[in-house]
Amino acid sequence: MLVAAKLAAELFERMRQPAVVGEILAGVLIGPSLLNLVQPTDVLDALAEIGVIFLLFTVGLETRPSDIFKVGRTATFVAVLGVVVPFLAGWGLLSLWPGHSWIEAVFMGAAMVATSVGITARVLSGMGLITAEASRVIIAAAVIDDVIGLLVLAVVSSLAKGSVNYLNIGLIASLAIGFSLLVVLFGPRVVNRVQQPVKGLKIDHSLLIFALVLCFGLAAVASLIGIAGIVGAFLAGVALSEATDGTKLHQQSQTLTEFTTPFFLVSIGMK
Repeated sequence: MLVAAKLAAELFERMRQPAVVGEILAGVLIGPSLLNLVQPTDVLDALAEIGVIFLLFTVGLETRPSDIFKVGRTATFVAVLGVVVPFLAGWGLLSLWPGHSWIEAVFMGAAMVATSVGITARVLSGMGLITAEASRVIIAAAVIDDVIGLLVLAVVSSLAKGSVNYLNIGLIASLAIGFSLLVVLFGPRVVNRVQQPVKGLKIDHSLLIFALVLCFGLAAVASLIGIAGIVGAFLAGVALSEATDGTKLHQQSQTLTEFTTPFFLVSIGMK
């Protein structure tokens, strides 16, 4: 699977096309759709989840908190448009189609809101544009879009049940926003305080181990709140972006990302 993904990525790179397209098509080729050489399994799903977590963590390492605040207003505007326009398009399309109820149209609109920040990050990273200001707007907007999409889904689910639980929706929004702001504002300060004691430990690669614990820990917290775990991984990277050994940490995490991300992309193609 990994060999197929890398060979396809190399082929598309030589054709001056995004490697991500080749890796996804490799999944289509070896998966149930065509050759049926590999079947989707729980192990593959786990590897895919780890891959996209590492990917967003690495992107976060290249994004300082000041970068987020710099593009925050623009990213929020883009995220809102990225929710409103697809929702209205999906809702309007099914509303005009005979034989569908209004709630089905609303669900169609909600389905159109979904985005894939993992694919976006991979494409921008492969093109060497991940540190560009426009890319930061795109990534930040995709993360915000994920939170807004969660709220839209909560509202639509409540409508399907006959009533809107405003308390639950407000709680989800407060937890998601509060969690994100807490990590971005105070995460770097905590990291700066603990990194020297961590680096002083006798175990090998102590800072990398600390970074991975933080990455998966915040991913787990994000999942408990109800937002995607990759948002927590991205925020963990942001918190570590100003660490004194940030460059070395990024190189180490990049190696892990290059190994695991193809599993994420191949699994998309297989499904």
